[in-house]
Amino acid sequence: MFSDNNIYLKRSCLSLIVPFVFEGFGKIQSLDLSVNNLTILYSKSFYGMINLKKLYLSFNQISQIELDVFQDLIKLDLLDLNDNLIRHLNVNLFDNLHELEYIDLSSNQIEYLEENTFKNFLSLEILILKNNKLKSLECIFHNLSSFNFLDVSYNAITYVHNNTFKTLNKIEKIHIFNNLISEINAETFKGAENLEILQIYNNRLKSIHINFSVNFPNLKELSMTNNNLSLIDADFFKDFVKLEILGLGNCSITNINLNSLSNLKYLNLGKNQITFFSQNLTSLETFLMNSNPLYNLSYPLITSQNSRLAYLDLSYCFLTFIDMNILKAFTNLKKLKLLGFHFTLNNQSFEGFTKLREVYLSENYSGLFSNLSSNISFYYSKN
Repeated sequence: MFSDNNIYLKRSCLSLIVPFVFEGFGKIQSLDLSVNNLTILYSKSFYGMINLKKLYLSFNQISQIELDVFQDLIKLDLLDLNDNLIRHLNVNLFDNLHELEYIDLSSNQIEYLEENTFKNFLSLEILILKNNKLKSLECIFHNLSSFNFLDVSYNAITYVHNNTFKTLNKIEKIHIFNNLISEINAETFKGAENLEILQIYNNRLKSIHINFSVNFPNLKELSMTNNNLSLIDADFFKDFVKLEILGLGNCSITNINLNSLSNLKYLNLGKNQITFFSQNLTSLETFLMNSNPLYNLSYPLITSQNSRLAYLDLSYCFLTFIDMNILKAFTNLKKLKLLGFHFTLNNQSFEGFTKLREVYLSENYSGLFSNLSSNISFYYSKN
């Protein structure tokens, strides 16, 4: 229960924290009250804990938090309230917690956050609000000079206010996937100029403004898989000069121009409607092109010389012909997936691949390459 400057009361069947109960514990730095039966945090519950730095309250049944319950916790840097029943946060609830670096409010019942709920946290770096019931993302942030990671995934967000990120010029990572967002305009994330990772997959996106990329010169990872982005302007990606990871799988895309992405290393275009793809992607190492109607591959997928491509997936692309010399030109290729295609292979098909080590084929080819004298391992799967 007690260890140095820590109090450990996890799984203690507690249903109530009596006010002033910790009054004589001014030296305690960590208090773990997780996995109990707490329903209300009363005023003065943590009175006297002036040196407390970490407070764990996850996996309780907290639905009510009195306004000044955290008033004495002036040195608190971590507050964990995930997996409770919180529906509302008073706009002044965190006013005294100027040292907070990490707040976890995930898996609660929060539907709405008042403007400036998170204000004047000069040390706050991480805020987790995933798996709540938020319907919009308003201007809830103010004066957060160290803030770098926001997670609002698994909510019901349909709308992001244009000024939400206006002052968050230090934020580097935003997770807003698994929501209901249908449109992103040129101002949606404006202000987040140092953003490096944006994950917005599993939404209902139908359009993204052509000037969206202008605001993010430092973006390295963009995941928009599982949306309905059938039309993407040819110049949409031109300002993503540092982009290394791009996810656009299952987006109903028929045509796309990625030639400007000279630093791209990972590309997922699987499960789209692309019939032709041939672009200059010098740095690309992983390319998922599976489940597109390519039909005939007699042209180079990547036109640049000295391609770095190491992993290529062309499974289920309705291929009736493939020029194997096109693939042999990828001299760094180590892993190749060709599941579910409809053309003939023989034991010479994979000769000349200098670094290829793994090939994945449909089970009807099982045994065909067993006598092939090479370092290639063949794996077979049912279609």
